[in-house]
Amino acid sequence: MKLFADYHTHTTYSDGRGTPAENIRAAAGRGLAAVAITDHGPRGIGIGVAGPETFLTIKEEVAGLADSFPEVRALVGAEAAVISSDGRLDLPEEIIGQLDLLLAGLHPYYVPDRLGDALCYTLPNLAAKLSRSARAKMRNANTKALLGTVYSYRVDIISHPDLMLPADPDELARACAGRETALEVNTGHHYNKEEIVRAAAYRGARLAINSDAHYPETVGDLASGIALVERLRFPAEMIINAVH
Repeated sequence: MKLFADYHTHTTYSDGRGTPAENIRAAAGRGLAAVAITDHGPRGIGIGVAGPETFLTIKEEVAGLADSFPEVRALVGAEAAVISSDGRLDLPEEIIGQLDLLLAGLHPYYVPDRLGDALCYTLPNLAAKLSRSARAKMRNANTKALLGTVYSYRVDIISHPDLMLPADPDELARACAGRETALEVNTGHHYNKEEIVRAAAYRGARLAINSDAHYPETVGDLASGIALVERLRFPAEMIINAVH
């Protein structure tokens, strides 16, 4: 199997260590035809961009690099954070509408949308690490939050599902299949990706294999994801960045 794109990379605009130009150059070096700059939304504590309009600045910068890297199509998206129990994201629709693609995912540290969310959703998620029963409860809450995101926004990819905060892969896959949203196999983190692939296969959902690169050196480092889907015989035509 061959992949033509890496749709999840970060730059110095959020918590990455490379510039957009360095990520694009790295993608070219890997032989990719496309790469996406997808920095964190503004509500991520310690990791987010300065503000929603930052993504427009990134778009201008990336557009100015097109002539320098004609062999790579550079997209600008966002990895937006889910900031409420009903799935609201930390980007306004007017910014989302100007992006090339939208990733959305659960992250533990963010500024919640409302005080009620902080008390009944954000803080319980942090406390769930200490209790198995609380973790099961928050797994249901997180699944509902992600379902709210999928049904409320045109999300292209759910980033690293079931990584930092627990969620139900089967329920996510069922919703994503109906909304043509891909579930991510994230090669930059260690978690139960096999369960994600199996749920996607069962429910007919698509996958995206991405690096989540925070350094230019790891842009396009997708071999472990390819090995996983090949071992599980997941069809290449259901992977949005696979050549088929």
